[in-house]
Amino acid sequence: MKWHNLLYLFILVGWLTACHTNPHTARLLQQADSLLNVQPDSAQMLLHTWADSMTCQPEELQMYYRLLCVKADDKNYIPHTSDSVILPIVAYYKDQRNKTRLPEALYYAGRVYSDLENAPRALEYFQRAIHVMEREELTDYNLSSRIYSQMGTLFVYQELYDEASEMYRKAYQYDLLLKDSANLVFDLRDIGRGFASTDRQDSAIYYYNRASEMALLIKDSTLLSMVSLELAGTYIDWDKYSQGYEKLQIARLKLDTLSISAYYTAMARYYHFTNQFDSAAYFYQKKLGLPSFLHKAGAYEGLADIARHQGDIIKALNYYEQYMLYEDSLQQTVRTEAVDRIHALYNYQQFKKENVFLKRQAFKQKRLIFGIIFSFLFLLLIGIVFWQKHKRKEQTILLQQEKLKRLQEEQFKYSQAQIVANKEKIEKLSALLHSAEQTNDKLRQNLLQAQKEWIEKANVQIEAAQIVKESSLANLQQTEIWKKLHQPMDKNETIKMTDTDWAELTQAVEETYPHFVQRLNELCPLSQKELQVCLLLKINVPLTLIADIVCSSKQGISSLRERLYKKISGEKGKPKDCDNFIRNL
Repeated sequence: MKWHNLLYLFILVGWLTACHTNPHTARLLQQADSLLNVQPDSAQMLLHTWADSMTCQPEELQMYYRLLCVKADDKNYIPHTSDSVILPIVAYYKDQRNKTRLPEALYYAGRVYSDLENAPRALEYFQRAIHVMEREELTDYNLSSRIYSQMGTLFVYQELYDEASEMYRKAYQYDLLLKDSANLVFDLRDIGRGFASTDRQDSAIYYYNRASEMALLIKDSTLLSMVSLELAGTYIDWDKYSQGYEKLQIARLKLDTLSISAYYTAMARYYHFTNQFDSAAYFYQKKLGLPSFLHKAGAYEGLADIARHQGDIIKALNYYEQYMLYEDSLQQTVRTEAVDRIHALYNYQQFKKENVFLKRQAFKQKRLIFGIIFSFLFLLLIGIVFWQKHKRKEQTILLQQEKLKRLQEEQFKYSQAQIVANKEKIEKLSALLHSAEQTNDKLRQNLLQAQKEWIEKANVQIEAAQIVKESSLANLQQTEIWKKLHQPMDKNETIKMTDTDWAELTQAVEETYPHFVQRLNELCPLSQKELQVCLLLKINVPLTLIADIVCSSKQGISSLRERLYKKISGEKGKPKDCDNFIRNL
Protein backbone atom coordinates (compact mmCIF):
# COMPACT_ATOMS: atom_id res chain seq x y z
CA MET A 1 0.00 0.00 0.00
CA LYS A 2 2.93 2.33 0.65
CA TRP A 3 4.05 2.52 -2.96
CA HIS A 4 0.42 3.01 -4.05
CA ASN A 5 0.12 6.05 -1.79
CA LEU A 6 3.41 7.44 -3.11
CA LEU A 7 2.18 7.01 -6.66
CA TYR A 8 -1.09 8.71 -5.74
CA LEU A 9 0.83 11.67 -4.26
CA PHE A 10 3.15 11.86 -7.27
CA ILE A 11 0.27 12.04 -9.74
CA LEU A 12 -1.63 14.60 -7.67
CA VAL A 13 1.44 16.86 -7.37
CA GLY A 14 2.07 16.51 -11.08
CA TRP A 15 -1.49 17.53 -11.82
CA LEU A 16 -1.36 20.59 -9.58
CA THR A 17 1.88 21.80 -11.13
CA ALA A 18 1.12 21.07 -14.78
CA CYS A 19 -2.63 20.83 -15.27
CA HIS A 20 -2.74 23.39 -18.07
CA THR A 21 -0.21 21.76 -20.40
CA ASN A 22 -1.60 19.11 -22.72
CA PRO A 23 1.46 16.78 -22.81
CA HIS A 24 1.58 16.69 -19.00
CA THR A 25 -2.18 16.11 -18.78
CA ALA A 26 -1.93 13.19 -21.21
CA ARG A 27 0.86 11.61 -19.14
CA LEU A 28 -1.12 12.06 -15.93
CA LEU A 29 -4.16 10.37 -17.46
CA GLN A 30 -1.95 7.48 -18.58
CA GLN A 31 -0.58 7.16 -15.03
CA ALA A 32 -4.15 7.17 -13.68
CA ASP A 33 -4.98 4.45 -16.21
CA SER A 34 -2.14 2.32 -14.85
CA LEU A 35 -3.23 2.99 -11.27
CA LEU A 36 -6.73 1.72 -12.12
CA ASN A 37 -5.31 -1.76 -12.66
CA VAL A 38 -3.73 -2.00 -9.19
CA GLN A 39 -5.70 0.37 -6.93
CA PRO A 40 -8.99 1.29 -8.62
CA ASP A 41 -10.57 2.99 -5.60
CA SER A 42 -7.68 5.46 -5.24
CA ALA A 43 -7.61 6.06 -9.00
CA GLN A 44 -11.34 6.84 -8.98
CA MET A 45 -10.90 9.40 -6.20
CA LEU A 46 -8.12 10.98 -8.22
CA LEU A 47 -10.25 11.16 -11.37
CA HIS A 48 -13.04 12.86 -9.42
CA THR A 49 -10.67 15.61 -8.26
CA TRP A 50 -9.84 16.37 -11.90
CA ALA A 51 -13.45 16.73 -13.11
CA ASP A 52 -13.59 20.56 -13.13
CA SER A 53 -10.12 20.99 -14.63
CA MET A 54 -10.90 18.65 -17.56
CA THR A 55 -13.48 21.03 -19.04
CA CYS A 56 -10.71 23.26 -20.41
CA GLN A 57 -8.81 20.40 -22.06
CA PRO A 58 -8.98 19.42 -25.77
CA GLU A 59 -11.68 16.97 -26.83
CA GLU A 60 -9.19 14.12 -27.20
CA LEU A 61 -8.18 14.36 -23.51
CA GLN A 62 -11.76 14.86 -22.38
CA MET A 63 -12.81 11.66 -24.14
CA TYR A 64 -9.88 9.75 -22.65
CA TYR A 65 -10.85 11.08 -19.20
CA ARG A 66 -14.48 9.99 -19.67
CA LEU A 67 -13.34 6.52 -20.76
CA LEU A 68 -11.23 6.26 -17.60
CA CYS A 69 -14.23 7.27 -15.48
CA VAL A 70 -16.30 4.47 -17.05
CA LYS A 71 -13.39 2.08 -16.48
CA ALA A 72 -13.09 3.21 -12.85
CA ASP A 73 -16.78 2.49 -12.18
CA ASP A 74 -16.37 -0.96 -13.72
CA LYS A 75 -13.21 -1.75 -11.77
CA ASN A 76 -14.91 -0.69 -8.52
CA TYR A 77 -18.00 -2.85 -9.23
CA ILE A 78 -20.30 0.15 -9.59
CA PRO A 79 -23.16 -0.93 -11.91
CA HIS A 80 -23.61 1.09 -15.07
CA THR A 81 -27.12 2.50 -15.31
CA SER A 82 -27.06 4.16 -18.75
CA ASP A 83 -25.25 4.03 -22.10
CA SER A 84 -25.33 7.83 -22.48
CA VAL A 85 -21.69 8.22 -21.38
CA ILE A 86 -20.00 5.38 -23.26
CA LEU A 87 -21.72 5.68 -26.67
CA PRO A 88 -20.31 9.18 -27.48
CA ILE A 89 -16.86 7.86 -26.47
CA VAL A 90 -17.18 4.91 -28.88
CA ALA A 91 -18.44 7.20 -31.66
CA TYR A 92 -15.52 9.59 -31.11
CA TYR A 93 -12.81 6.92 -31.28
CA LYS A 94 -14.49 5.34 -34.29
CA ASP A 95 -14.61 8.68 -36.16
CA GLN A 96 -11.00 9.41 -35.20
CA ARG A 97 -9.98 5.88 -36.25
CA ASN A 98 -8.08 5.57 -33.00
CA LYS A 99 -7.20 1.87 -33.16
CA THR A 100 -5.52 2.00 -29.73
CA ARG A 101 -8.48 3.30 -27.71
CA LEU A 102 -11.39 2.01 -29.82
CA PRO A 103 -11.20 -1.69 -28.75
CA GLU A 104 -11.17 -0.72 -25.07
CA ALA A 105 -14.08 1.69 -25.58
CA LEU A 106 -16.04 -1.07 -27.34
CA TYR A 107 -15.23 -3.47 -24.48
CA TYR A 108 -16.61 -1.06 -21.87
CA ALA A 109 -19.69 -0.49 -24.02
CA GLY A 110 -20.19 -4.24 -23.77
CA ARG A 111 -19.75 -4.05 -20.00
CA VAL A 112 -22.35 -1.26 -19.81
CA TYR A 113 -24.91 -3.33 -21.74
CA SER A 114 -24.09 -6.36 -19.56
CA ASP A 115 -25.05 -4.32 -16.49
CA LEU A 116 -28.18 -3.16 -18.34
CA GLU A 117 -29.00 -6.88 -18.92
CA ASN A 118 -29.01 -6.44 -22.70
CA ALA A 119 -26.96 -9.51 -23.64
CA PRO A 120 -27.29 -9.23 -27.45
CA ARG A 121 -26.01 -5.64 -27.48
CA ALA A 122 -23.22 -6.53 -25.06
CA LEU A 123 -22.13 -9.45 -27.28
CA GLU A 124 -22.26 -7.18 -30.31
CA TYR A 125 -19.82 -4.71 -28.77
CA PHE A 126 -17.51 -7.43 -27.46
CA GLN A 127 -17.37 -8.97 -30.95
CA ARG A 128 -16.75 -5.57 -32.50
CA ALA A 129 -13.82 -5.07 -30.12
CA ILE A 130 -12.34 -8.42 -31.19
CA HIS A 131 -12.94 -7.57 -34.85
CA VAL A 132 -11.12 -4.22 -34.56
CA MET A 133 -8.15 -5.88 -32.83
CA GLU A 134 -7.93 -8.56 -35.53
CA ARG A 135 -8.33 -6.06 -38.35
CA GLU A 136 -5.69 -3.70 -36.99
CA GLU A 137 -3.46 -6.61 -35.89
CA LEU A 138 -3.35 -5.29 -32.32
CA THR A 139 -1.79 -7.42 -29.59
CA ASP A 140 -3.43 -6.84 -26.23
CA TYR A 141 -3.66 -10.20 -24.49
CA ASN A 142 -5.11 -8.67 -21.33
CA LEU A 143 -8.02 -7.01 -23.12
CA SER A 144 -8.63 -10.09 -25.29
CA SER A 145 -8.79 -12.27 -22.16
CA ARG A 146 -11.30 -9.96 -20.49
CA ILE A 147 -13.49 -9.80 -23.62
CA TYR A 148 -13.70 -13.56 -24.05
CA SER A 149 -14.30 -14.07 -20.33
CA GLN A 150 -17.20 -11.61 -20.37
CA MET A 151 -18.65 -13.24 -23.49
CA GLY A 152 -18.50 -16.59 -21.71
CA THR A 153 -20.42 -15.16 -18.76
CA LEU A 154 -23.11 -13.80 -21.08
CA PHE A 155 -23.47 -17.17 -22.81
CA VAL A 156 -23.87 -18.84 -19.40
CA TYR A 157 -26.65 -16.36 -18.59
CA GLN A 158 -28.41 -17.47 -21.79
CA GLU A 159 -27.75 -21.15 -20.94
CA LEU A 160 -25.53 -21.59 -24.04
CA TYR A 161 -22.97 -23.65 -22.14
CA ASP A 162 -21.00 -25.01 -25.12
CA GLU A 163 -20.47 -21.51 -26.50
CA ALA A 164 -19.53 -20.32 -23.00
CA SER A 165 -16.89 -23.04 -22.63
CA GLU A 166 -15.36 -22.04 -25.96
CA MET A 167 -15.08 -18.41 -24.82
CA TYR A 168 -13.55 -19.39 -21.48
CA ARG A 169 -10.95 -21.52 -23.25
CA LYS A 170 -9.94 -18.58 -25.42
CA ALA A 171 -9.60 -16.41 -22.30
CA TYR A 172 -7.47 -19.15 -20.77
CA GLN A 173 -5.14 -19.18 -23.82
CA TYR A 174 -4.57 -15.43 -23.60
CA ASP A 175 -3.90 -15.60 -19.86
CA LEU A 176 -1.38 -18.35 -20.56
CA LEU A 177 0.43 -15.97 -22.90
CA LEU A 178 0.27 -13.30 -20.19
CA LYS A 179 1.43 -15.80 -17.56
CA ASP A 180 -1.32 -14.33 -15.38
CA SER A 181 -1.66 -17.08 -12.78
CA ALA A 182 -4.54 -15.44 -10.87
CA ASN A 183 -6.68 -15.06 -13.98
CA LEU A 184 -5.82 -18.62 -15.01
CA VAL A 185 -7.47 -19.78 -11.77
CA PHE A 186 -10.66 -17.94 -12.74
CA ASP A 187 -10.50 -19.29 -16.31
CA LEU A 188 -10.12 -22.90 -15.16
CA ARG A 189 -12.92 -22.43 -12.62
CA ASP A 190 -15.21 -20.98 -15.30
CA ILE A 191 -14.51 -23.89 -17.67
CA GLY A 192 -15.25 -26.33 -14.85
CA ARG A 193 -18.45 -24.46 -14.05
CA GLY A 194 -19.58 -24.83 -17.67
CA PHE A 195 -19.08 -28.60 -17.55
CA ALA A 196 -20.84 -28.77 -14.17
CA SER A 197 -23.85 -26.92 -15.63
CA THR A 198 -24.23 -29.69 -18.25
CA ASP A 199 -23.62 -32.45 -15.65
CA ARG A 200 -20.32 -33.59 -17.20
CA GLN A 201 -18.86 -34.57 -13.87
CA ASP A 202 -15.41 -35.88 -14.82
CA SER A 203 -14.55 -32.82 -16.93
CA ALA A 204 -15.93 -30.40 -14.32
CA ILE A 205 -13.93 -31.96 -11.48
CA TYR A 206 -10.80 -32.05 -13.64
CA TYR A 207 -10.89 -28.29 -14.33
CA TYR A 208 -11.88 -27.37 -10.77
CA ASN A 209 -8.91 -29.38 -9.49
CA ARG A 210 -6.59 -27.70 -11.97
CA ALA A 211 -7.82 -24.32 -10.69
CA SER A 212 -7.11 -25.43 -7.10
CA GLU A 213 -3.63 -26.62 -8.06
CA MET A 214 -2.91 -23.27 -9.71
CA ALA A 215 -4.11 -21.38 -6.61
CA LEU A 216 -1.85 -23.56 -4.44
CA LEU A 217 1.05 -22.98 -6.80
CA ILE A 218 0.79 -19.19 -6.45
CA LYS A 219 -0.01 -19.54 -2.72
CA ASP A 220 -3.24 -17.55 -2.99
CA SER A 221 -5.47 -18.79 -0.17
CA THR A 222 -8.38 -16.55 -1.22
CA LEU A 223 -8.54 -18.06 -4.71
CA LEU A 224 -8.09 -21.56 -3.28
CA SER A 225 -11.01 -20.97 -0.92
CA MET A 226 -13.17 -19.65 -3.77
CA VAL A 227 -12.54 -22.68 -6.01
CA SER A 228 -12.87 -25.18 -3.14
CA LEU A 229 -16.19 -23.67 -2.07
CA GLU A 230 -17.65 -23.90 -5.56
CA LEU A 231 -16.36 -27.44 -6.05
CA ALA A 232 -17.79 -28.41 -2.64
CA GLY A 233 -21.24 -27.25 -3.70
CA THR A 234 -20.90 -29.19 -6.95
CA TYR A 235 -19.88 -32.37 -5.11
CA ILE A 236 -22.91 -32.03 -2.82
CA ASP A 237 -25.19 -31.57 -5.87
CA TRP A 238 -23.85 -34.90 -7.15
CA ASP A 239 -24.35 -36.69 -3.78
CA LYS A 240 -20.58 -36.94 -3.19
CA TYR A 241 -20.82 -35.74 0.36
CA SER A 242 -17.42 -36.80 1.72
CA GLN A 243 -15.57 -35.04 -1.09
CA GLY A 244 -17.78 -31.99 -0.65
CA TYR A 245 -17.09 -31.81 3.08
CA GLU A 246 -13.35 -32.12 2.45
CA LYS A 247 -13.44 -29.11 0.12
CA LEU A 248 -15.55 -27.13 2.61
CA GLN A 249 -12.84 -27.53 5.22
CA ILE A 250 -10.39 -25.92 2.79
CA ALA A 251 -12.83 -23.16 1.85
CA ARG A 252 -13.60 -22.14 5.43
CA LEU A 253 -9.97 -21.08 6.02
CA LYS A 254 -10.33 -17.93 3.92
CA LEU A 255 -13.94 -16.72 3.68
CA ASP A 256 -14.97 -13.18 2.82
CA THR A 257 -18.24 -11.28 2.71
CA LEU A 258 -18.90 -12.35 -0.89
CA SER A 259 -18.45 -16.07 -0.21
CA ILE A 260 -20.01 -16.44 3.24
CA SER A 261 -23.53 -16.97 1.84
CA ALA A 262 -22.35 -19.80 -0.44
CA TYR A 263 -20.48 -21.33 2.49
CA TYR A 264 -23.57 -21.29 4.73
CA THR A 265 -25.63 -22.84 1.93
CA ALA A 266 -23.13 -25.62 1.24
CA MET A 267 -22.68 -26.48 4.92
CA ALA A 268 -26.43 -26.51 5.54
CA ARG A 269 -27.07 -28.77 2.55
CA TYR A 270 -24.21 -31.11 3.50
CA TYR A 271 -25.49 -31.62 7.05
CA HIS A 272 -29.09 -31.81 5.84
CA PHE A 273 -28.41 -34.50 3.22
CA THR A 274 -26.30 -36.51 5.69
CA ASN A 275 -29.11 -36.39 8.28
CA GLN A 276 -27.17 -34.24 10.78
CA PHE A 277 -30.20 -32.06 11.38
CA ASP A 278 -28.98 -29.99 14.35
CA SER A 279 -25.90 -28.81 12.44
CA ALA A 280 -27.97 -28.21 9.31
CA ALA A 281 -30.47 -26.10 11.29
CA TYR A 282 -27.59 -24.03 12.70
CA PHE A 283 -26.42 -23.03 9.21
CA TYR A 284 -29.96 -22.50 7.94
CA GLN A 285 -30.42 -20.04 10.82
CA LYS A 286 -27.22 -18.33 9.70
CA LYS A 287 -28.70 -17.98 6.21
CA LEU A 288 -31.75 -16.24 7.63
CA GLY A 289 -29.47 -13.36 8.59
CA LEU A 290 -28.53 -12.78 4.94
CA PRO A 291 -30.39 -10.05 3.02
CA SER A 292 -31.21 -12.07 -0.10
CA PHE A 293 -34.77 -13.42 -0.52
CA LEU A 294 -33.28 -16.44 -2.27
CA HIS A 295 -31.22 -17.39 0.77
CA LYS A 296 -34.13 -16.79 3.14
CA ALA A 297 -36.45 -18.95 1.04
CA GLY A 298 -33.89 -21.76 0.91
CA ALA A 299 -33.29 -21.54 4.65
CA TYR A 300 -36.97 -21.71 5.55
CA GLU A 301 -37.51 -24.62 3.16
CA GLY A 302 -34.65 -26.53 4.76
CA LEU A 303 -35.83 -25.79 8.28
CA ALA A 304 -39.34 -26.91 7.36
CA ASP A 305 -38.04 -30.22 6.06
CA ILE A 306 -35.93 -30.78 9.20
CA ALA A 307 -38.90 -30.03 11.45
CA ARG A 308 -41.01 -32.47 9.44
CA HIS A 309 -38.39 -35.21 9.84
CA GLN A 310 -38.28 -34.52 13.57
CA GLY A 311 -42.05 -34.80 13.85
CA ASP A 312 -42.65 -31.15 14.81
CA ILE A 313 -45.49 -30.49 12.37
CA ILE A 314 -46.47 -27.08 13.79
CA LYS A 315 -42.95 -25.71 13.45
CA ALA A 316 -42.67 -27.25 9.99
CA LEU A 317 -45.88 -25.51 8.87
CA ASN A 318 -44.67 -22.18 10.26
CA TYR A 319 -41.36 -22.50 8.42
CA TYR A 320 -43.10 -23.59 5.25
CA GLU A 321 -45.43 -20.58 5.41
CA GLN A 322 -42.41 -18.28 5.59
CA TYR A 323 -40.82 -20.16 2.71
CA MET A 324 -43.90 -19.68 0.53
CA LEU A 325 -43.92 -15.93 1.18
CA TYR A 326 -40.38 -15.55 -0.12
CA GLU A 327 -40.85 -18.12 -2.88
CA ASP A 328 -43.80 -16.20 -4.37
CA SER A 329 -41.62 -13.11 -4.70
CA LEU A 330 -38.81 -15.15 -6.24
CA GLN A 331 -41.08 -16.89 -8.76
CA GLN A 332 -42.33 -13.56 -10.03
CA THR A 333 -38.73 -12.47 -10.58
CA VAL A 334 -37.88 -15.77 -12.29
CA ARG A 335 -40.84 -15.49 -14.66
CA THR A 336 -39.83 -11.97 -15.65
CA GLU A 337 -36.23 -13.04 -16.22
CA ALA A 338 -37.33 -16.05 -18.29
CA VAL A 339 -39.35 -13.87 -20.65
CA ASP A 340 -36.49 -11.39 -20.94
CA ARG A 341 -34.05 -14.24 -21.63
CA ILE A 342 -36.22 -15.61 -24.45
CA HIS A 343 -36.42 -12.20 -26.08
CA ALA A 344 -32.69 -11.67 -25.62
CA LEU A 345 -31.88 -15.07 -27.14
CA TYR A 346 -34.18 -14.42 -30.10
CA ASN A 347 -32.57 -11.04 -30.71
CA TYR A 348 -29.12 -12.58 -30.47
CA GLN A 349 -29.98 -15.20 -33.11
CA GLN A 350 -31.17 -12.42 -35.38
CA PHE A 351 -27.94 -10.56 -34.75
CA LYS A 352 -25.91 -13.64 -35.66
CA LYS A 353 -27.77 -13.99 -38.97
CA GLU A 354 -27.15 -10.36 -39.82
CA ASN A 355 -23.50 -10.69 -38.81
CA VAL A 356 -23.01 -13.73 -41.07
CA PHE A 357 -24.64 -11.88 -43.97
CA LEU A 358 -22.35 -8.87 -43.52
CA LYS A 359 -19.29 -11.11 -43.35
CA ARG A 360 -20.30 -12.82 -46.57
CA GLN A 361 -20.78 -9.48 -48.28
CA ALA A 362 -17.37 -8.31 -47.09
CA PHE A 363 -15.83 -11.58 -48.28
CA LYS A 364 -17.33 -11.18 -51.74
CA GLN A 365 -15.91 -7.66 -52.02
CA LYS A 366 -12.48 -8.78 -50.88
CA ARG A 367 -12.52 -11.72 -53.27
CA LEU A 368 -13.30 -9.40 -56.19
CA ILE A 369 -10.48 -7.02 -55.21
CA PHE A 370 -7.99 -9.83 -54.67
CA GLY A 371 -8.98 -11.44 -57.98
CA ILE A 372 -8.12 -8.21 -59.83
CA ILE A 373 -4.89 -7.43 -57.95
CA PHE A 374 -3.40 -10.91 -57.82
CA SER A 375 -4.45 -12.34 -61.19
CA PHE A 376 -0.80 -12.35 -62.35
CA LEU A 377 0.00 -14.89 -59.58
CA PHE A 378 -1.83 -17.65 -61.43
CA LEU A 379 1.26 -19.77 -61.96
CA LEU A 380 2.16 -19.51 -58.30
CA LEU A 381 -1.33 -20.65 -57.37
CA ILE A 382 -0.82 -23.79 -59.42
CA GLY A 383 2.17 -24.60 -57.23
CA ILE A 384 0.06 -23.95 -54.13
CA VAL A 385 -2.59 -26.35 -55.44
CA PHE A 386 -0.03 -29.16 -55.63
CA TRP A 387 1.13 -28.33 -52.12
CA GLN A 388 -2.45 -28.37 -50.89
CA LYS A 389 -2.93 -31.82 -52.38
CA HIS A 390 -0.17 -33.07 -50.16
CA LYS A 391 -1.76 -31.35 -47.18
CA ARG A 392 -5.18 -32.84 -47.97
CA LYS A 393 -3.75 -36.30 -47.49
CA GLU A 394 -2.92 -35.37 -43.93
CA GLN A 395 -6.47 -34.15 -43.42
CA THR A 396 -8.10 -37.35 -44.69
CA ILE A 397 -8.82 -38.64 -41.21
CA LEU A 398 -10.44 -35.36 -40.17
CA LEU A 399 -12.62 -35.32 -43.27
CA GLN A 400 -13.53 -38.94 -42.67
CA GLN A 401 -14.68 -38.17 -39.18
CA GLU A 402 -16.67 -35.21 -40.45
CA LYS A 403 -18.50 -37.42 -42.96
CA LEU A 404 -19.18 -39.94 -40.23
CA LYS A 405 -20.53 -37.24 -37.95
CA ARG A 406 -22.92 -36.04 -40.66
CA LEU A 407 -24.17 -39.60 -41.19
CA GLN A 408 -24.73 -40.04 -37.45
CA GLU A 409 -26.58 -36.72 -37.27
CA GLU A 410 -28.77 -37.78 -40.19
CA GLN A 411 -29.51 -41.11 -38.51
CA PHE A 412 -30.40 -39.33 -35.26
CA LYS A 413 -32.93 -37.15 -37.10
CA TYR A 414 -35.00 -40.28 -37.81
CA SER A 415 -34.34 -42.14 -34.56
CA GLN A 416 -36.51 -42.85 -31.51
CA ALA A 417 -34.12 -40.66 -29.51
CA GLN A 418 -35.01 -37.71 -31.75
CA ILE A 419 -38.71 -38.35 -31.09
CA VAL A 420 -38.06 -38.31 -27.33
CA ALA A 421 -35.99 -35.12 -27.62
CA ASN A 422 -38.73 -33.48 -29.70
CA LYS A 423 -41.35 -34.43 -27.12
CA GLU A 424 -39.30 -32.74 -24.41
CA LYS A 425 -39.09 -29.61 -26.56
CA ILE A 426 -42.86 -29.75 -27.11
CA GLU A 427 -43.46 -29.92 -23.34
CA LYS A 428 -41.22 -26.89 -22.75
CA LEU A 429 -42.91 -24.94 -25.55
CA SER A 430 -46.32 -25.86 -24.13
CA ALA A 431 -45.30 -24.43 -20.76
CA LEU A 432 -44.01 -21.25 -22.40
CA LEU A 433 -47.18 -21.03 -24.50
CA HIS A 434 -49.30 -21.30 -21.36
CA SER A 435 -47.28 -18.49 -19.81
CA ALA A 436 -47.73 -16.35 -22.92
CA GLU A 437 -51.47 -16.99 -22.89
CA GLN A 438 -51.67 -15.79 -19.29
CA THR A 439 -49.85 -12.56 -20.20
CA ASN A 440 -51.94 -12.23 -23.40
CA ASP A 441 -48.76 -11.87 -25.50
CA LYS A 442 -50.24 -12.66 -28.93
CA LEU A 443 -46.99 -12.24 -30.89
CA ARG A 444 -45.16 -14.63 -28.60
CA GLN A 445 -48.09 -17.06 -28.59
CA ASN A 446 -48.00 -17.24 -32.40
CA LEU A 447 -44.24 -17.77 -32.44
CA LEU A 448 -44.35 -20.54 -29.80
CA GLN A 449 -47.38 -22.23 -31.40
CA ALA A 450 -45.62 -22.29 -34.79
CA GLN A 451 -42.52 -23.82 -33.23
CA LYS A 452 -44.59 -26.45 -31.41
CA GLU A 453 -46.52 -27.45 -34.55
CA TRP A 454 -43.33 -27.69 -36.58
CA ILE A 455 -41.76 -30.10 -34.06
CA GLU A 456 -44.96 -32.17 -33.85
CA LYS A 457 -44.98 -32.52 -37.65
CA ALA A 458 -41.34 -33.60 -37.51
CA ASN A 459 -42.24 -36.39 -35.06
CA VAL A 460 -45.04 -37.58 -37.34
CA GLN A 461 -42.58 -37.75 -40.24
CA ILE A 462 -40.05 -39.70 -38.17
CA GLU A 463 -42.68 -42.21 -37.03
CA ALA A 464 -43.86 -42.63 -40.64
CA ALA A 465 -40.26 -43.24 -41.75
CA GLN A 466 -39.85 -45.88 -39.03
CA ILE A 467 -43.00 -47.68 -40.18
CA VAL A 468 -41.70 -47.70 -43.77
CA LYS A 469 -38.37 -49.05 -42.51
CA GLU A 470 -40.04 -51.89 -40.57
CA SER A 471 -42.16 -52.79 -43.60
CA SER A 472 -39.09 -52.83 -45.85
CA LEU A 473 -37.25 -55.10 -43.38
CA ALA A 474 -40.21 -57.51 -43.37
CA ASN A 475 -40.12 -57.62 -47.19
CA LEU A 476 -36.38 -58.30 -47.08
CA GLN A 477 -36.92 -61.30 -44.82
CA GLN A 478 -39.30 -62.78 -47.40
CA THR A 479 -36.76 -62.66 -50.25
CA GLU A 480 -35.13 -65.85 -51.55
CA ILE A 481 -31.61 -64.58 -50.84
CA TRP A 482 -32.49 -63.91 -47.18
CA LYS A 483 -33.96 -67.41 -46.80
CA LYS A 484 -30.91 -68.92 -48.45
CA LEU A 485 -28.50 -67.20 -46.04
CA HIS A 486 -30.58 -67.92 -42.93
CA GLN A 487 -31.71 -71.49 -43.63
CA PRO A 488 -30.74 -74.21 -41.10
CA MET A 489 -27.69 -76.22 -42.20
CA ASP A 490 -25.62 -79.17 -41.12
CA LYS A 491 -22.21 -78.50 -39.58
CA ASN A 492 -20.31 -79.62 -42.68
CA GLU A 493 -22.61 -77.88 -45.15
CA THR A 494 -21.58 -74.56 -46.73
CA ILE A 495 -23.37 -71.93 -48.79
CA LYS A 496 -22.03 -71.12 -52.25
CA MET A 497 -22.73 -67.57 -53.48
CA THR A 498 -22.74 -66.92 -57.21
CA ASP A 499 -22.39 -63.54 -58.91
CA THR A 500 -26.16 -63.60 -59.40
CA ASP A 501 -26.67 -64.21 -55.67
CA TRP A 502 -24.41 -61.27 -54.77
CA ALA A 503 -26.26 -59.02 -57.19
CA GLU A 504 -29.60 -60.17 -55.74
CA LEU A 505 -28.35 -59.55 -52.17
CA THR A 506 -27.09 -56.07 -53.10
CA GLN A 507 -30.43 -55.19 -54.68
CA ALA A 508 -32.41 -56.50 -51.70
CA VAL A 509 -30.30 -54.52 -49.20
CA GLU A 510 -30.51 -51.36 -51.32
CA GLU A 511 -34.31 -51.64 -51.50
CA THR A 512 -34.51 -51.99 -47.71
CA TYR A 513 -31.73 -49.51 -46.82
CA PRO A 514 -31.58 -46.97 -49.70
CA HIS A 515 -28.09 -45.75 -50.70
CA PHE A 516 -26.40 -48.18 -48.29
CA VAL A 517 -23.62 -49.11 -50.72
CA GLN A 518 -23.26 -45.52 -51.92
CA ARG A 519 -22.81 -44.21 -48.38
CA LEU A 520 -20.18 -46.83 -47.59
CA ASN A 521 -18.21 -45.88 -50.70
CA GLU A 522 -18.55 -42.18 -49.82
CA LEU A 523 -16.92 -42.88 -46.49
CA CYS A 524 -14.08 -44.87 -48.06
CA PRO A 525 -13.46 -47.02 -51.14
CA LEU A 526 -14.18 -50.71 -50.42
CA SER A 527 -12.76 -53.85 -51.98
CA GLN A 528 -15.17 -56.47 -53.31
CA LYS A 529 -14.56 -58.71 -50.30
CA GLU A 530 -15.08 -55.85 -47.82
CA LEU A 531 -18.36 -54.91 -49.52
CA GLN A 532 -19.55 -58.53 -49.41
CA VAL A 533 -18.78 -58.76 -45.68
CA CYS A 534 -20.68 -55.49 -45.09
CA LEU A 535 -23.74 -56.81 -46.94
CA LEU A 536 -23.72 -60.03 -44.92
CA LEU A 537 -23.30 -58.13 -41.65
CA LYS A 538 -26.18 -55.87 -42.60
CA ILE A 539 -28.63 -58.78 -42.79
CA ASN A 540 -27.27 -60.36 -39.58
CA VAL A 541 -25.60 -63.43 -41.09
CA PRO A 542 -23.59 -65.26 -38.35
CA LEU A 543 -19.85 -64.54 -38.37
CA THR A 544 -18.85 -68.21 -38.77
CA LEU A 545 -21.07 -68.44 -41.85
CA ILE A 546 -19.62 -65.19 -43.25
CA ALA A 547 -16.12 -66.68 -42.97
CA ASP A 548 -17.23 -69.75 -44.94
CA ILE A 549 -19.05 -67.73 -47.62
CA VAL A 550 -16.07 -65.42 -48.39
CA CYS A 551 -13.56 -68.30 -48.01
CA SER A 552 -11.77 -66.92 -44.98
CA SER A 553 -10.96 -67.98 -41.43
CA LYS A 554 -12.82 -66.65 -38.41
CA GLN A 555 -9.65 -64.80 -37.35
CA GLY A 556 -9.33 -63.38 -40.84
CA ILE A 557 -12.89 -62.02 -40.70
CA SER A 558 -12.17 -60.45 -37.29
CA SER A 559 -9.05 -58.73 -38.66
CA LEU A 560 -10.95 -57.55 -41.73
CA ARG A 561 -13.73 -56.04 -39.58
CA GLU A 562 -11.18 -54.30 -37.34
CA ARG A 563 -9.34 -52.83 -40.37
CA LEU A 564 -12.64 -51.86 -41.96
CA TYR A 565 -13.73 -49.92 -38.87
CA LYS A 566 -10.49 -47.95 -38.82
CA LYS A 567 -10.80 -47.33 -42.55
CA ILE A 568 -14.35 -45.98 -42.16
CA SER A 569 -14.04 -44.00 -38.93
CA GLY A 570 -10.34 -43.12 -38.86
CA GLU A 571 -10.09 -44.54 -35.33
CA LYS A 572 -9.01 -47.84 -33.87
CA GLY A 573 -11.79 -50.12 -32.73
CA LYS A 574 -12.90 -53.65 -32.09
CA PRO A 575 -14.60 -55.94 -34.64
CA LYS A 576 -17.88 -55.43 -32.77
CA ASP A 577 -17.58 -51.69 -33.39
CA CYS A 578 -17.59 -52.41 -37.11
CA ASP A 579 -20.62 -54.71 -36.74
CA ASN A 580 -22.57 -52.08 -34.81
CA PHE A 581 -21.69 -49.35 -37.30
CA ILE A 582 -22.76 -51.40 -40.34
CA ARG A 583 -26.01 -52.57 -38.73
CA ASN A 584 -26.93 -49.05 -37.65
CA LEU A 585 -26.08 -47.42 -41.00
